[in-house]
Amino acid sequence: MIDARTIEDLELEKVKAAILPYCRSDKGRKLCSHIRPFRNLAALSTELRQTDEYMRHAGSAFPSAEFSTADNDIKLLSKEGSSLSIDALMRIYEIASRSNAIIEHILRYEDFFTHLKKKISDITPCPELCRSIDEVIDSDGTVKDTASDALKEIRRTISSIRGSIDSVFRNDMSRYRADGFLDEIGETVIDHRRVLAVSAMYRRRVPGMFMGTSKTGSIVYIEPESTSRLSGALADALAEEKKEIYRILTALCATIRPHTLFLAKSQKLLTEIDLLQAKARYADEIGACLPKVSRSLKMNLIDAYHPILLLANRSEGRETFPQNIVLTPSRRIIAISGPNAGGKSITLKTVGLLQLMLQCGLPVPVNPESTMCLFNTIITDIGDNQSIENHLSTYSYRLKKMADFLSVCDDKTLFLIDEFGTGSDPDLGGALASVFLEEFYRRGAYGVLTTHYTNIKLLVEKLPEAVNASMLFDEKTLSPLYRLFVGQAGSSFTFEVAQMNGISQSLIDRARSRVEHDKILLERTIASLQKEKSSIVEKSRSLTSAQKKAESHATALEKKNEKIHSKLESYQALYDRNVKEVQIGRKVSSLAEAYFYKKTSKKDLAASLMKIIEMENARRGEKLAAAIKEKERQKAIEDEKQRERLIARERKRMAEEARREEEERARIEAQMQKEIEPIRAQIAEEEAMREERPQLNMPLGVGDRVRLSGGFSVGVIDRIEKGRATVDYGWFTTQVAVEELDLVERVKRDKK
Repeated sequence: MIDARTIEDLELEKVKAAILPYCRSDKGRKLCSHIRPFRNLAALSTELRQTDEYMRHAGSAFPSAEFSTADNDIKLLSKEGSSLSIDALMRIYEIASRSNAIIEHILRYEDFFTHLKKKISDITPCPELCRSIDEVIDSDGTVKDTASDALKEIRRTISSIRGSIDSVFRNDMSRYRADGFLDEIGETVIDHRRVLAVSAMYRRRVPGMFMGTSKTGSIVYIEPESTSRLSGALADALAEEKKEIYRILTALCATIRPHTLFLAKSQKLLTEIDLLQAKARYADEIGACLPKVSRSLKMNLIDAYHPILLLANRSEGRETFPQNIVLTPSRRIIAISGPNAGGKSITLKTVGLLQLMLQCGLPVPVNPESTMCLFNTIITDIGDNQSIENHLSTYSYRLKKMADFLSVCDDKTLFLIDEFGTGSDPDLGGALASVFLEEFYRRGAYGVLTTHYTNIKLLVEKLPEAVNASMLFDEKTLSPLYRLFVGQAGSSFTFEVAQMNGISQSLIDRARSRVEHDKILLERTIASLQKEKSSIVEKSRSLTSAQKKAESHATALEKKNEKIHSKLESYQALYDRNVKEVQIGRKVSSLAEAYFYKKTSKKDLAASLMKIIEMENARRGEKLAAAIKEKERQKAIEDEKQRERLIARERKRMAEEARREEEERARIEAQMQKEIEPIRAQIAEEEAMREERPQLNMPLGVGDRVRLSGGFSVGVIDRIEKGRATVDYGWFTTQVAVEELDLVERVKRDKK
């Protein structure tokens, strides 16, 4: 349960207001305004995964979901015989085309959009709807000439009439201008008709239809008689065009009417994708992501920012300090203390707002390695809640809130209480607050609270699954550092802050004398410890910074050293190549000099040059051969490795197959043993019975029922000849030695 007061306290509406401008459609903005915490955890999980998939994989290639609302258009389209305007059909075309593009994109990259694919589970692309509209209406919103043969012919007629009107009008205007009947402007347009601007004195000299006068009355507007007849024909043609367009649009609506369900689903899809894109753009602005979501109640916020404060500070050029907060079953309650204006309340609100955003399906501004969980109930008591309309004081209101808390608080509750216990007598209010805290603790609730009460700090120290925390302050200036330090309560620095704000030392001393000695001593000890810890944290930060700088410097030196070595190697190679080229150049130069001074012939010169070239080519050949040999060696090594991998894979497959065969054999043997065991028991039982039964030395005869020794099938003796009996088993007969047969039942014979 997350009530409206919690949503108001944590300022979720401001987050929604920040997302709203990123929505591109009216329906998307409306859906954004209805963002609420999910009650169904499965639906929340799906929403979070879909948002995460879009943020990680969509990018700029994902089709836009911008569209114009067409609820009324779709409703009208569903009525039989209805006709939509061109603007309405353009809106429907936009919805269908954008929906088709999104569906096709998700299906094309379905490996990346496994959860986002659920949004299109009940909708399939409908390109035929777009084709139907595209065949009739142009992209500029006009009905195409090709929509029907009749429309093409009507527009040809209209074009011809307009051409005639222009030609006749130009001729009349030239003639009347030459006669001096026209005003300087010559012509104008009235009611979509071209008219002549005739000077009033020549009104009767220009035959035609009177269309009006100028404000001064000096100009009379007349449509020439020659164009009036043509204008009537044009009006008739335009009426025919309008009638034909209406018929075409009515037929088009009948064609696309079966797709109204697709249009309704498409509009819903575009609305949801529009909000999804808006959430992603907002997440990019605040550096938000989807943290790991734990099934157990465990929260580990790393570099967590309050999104509203982050944007406000950014607009004013101020720094925002992130917080690290951990809530686990072994440390489920944090009590933050310290002086005012140190960041206690904003830290508490950061925890609450980020948790609320997550449970609304929104990404949160934390490090991706952070872990969050889901609470069934989030309850808050933040700020001055004096209720004038209910005639309740701040403390009465807070007591009422505590009663409400206790009615819903359990081990799946997150409570956030600012200035816990304030509003009443410090001793009495503190005592009651400690009882409330003990009850929250006993019920297994999780929570963050801020307090100045010493007894609350001491109580937290006694509770194994609760911990004190404080907001760090500069030890010298007592200015806030806006960093949470977990493990020790913070001092309120009451007298120190008073002194810094100009309160005289004598007044402070008088105040000290009126406070119990033990309380002063405890507060002083806490303040001293906090100063020491602030100093240690500052030194640790300096050492960490120095270590990072040293590591960065060492890395830079190492990279520079690698670059120097690389350059030296390249310079050495260049030097060796240049030396070689210089040597060759010297040889060629000496040959050229010898040839110039006639010390050698052209034939000897050519032979010497060829010798130099052959030597160089031989070196190149050796180098090439060495390179080829090295490549072949590397290939042989790779081939051998590949062969070994194949052999190992085949051995593994054979071993797996042998293992499966062995398992199957063992299973069959076990099954056989299971089936044979009763048979063996029966045979043993029968053998025992035979041993116990006295054997009658009576010969077997024809008609006796017998079976083979150790066998089960029973047959009847047909005949006995020479010690062998012919036994009939019903479906076959066989001959067996008489001594191998056991008597089952002797046939009754007549006594002689």
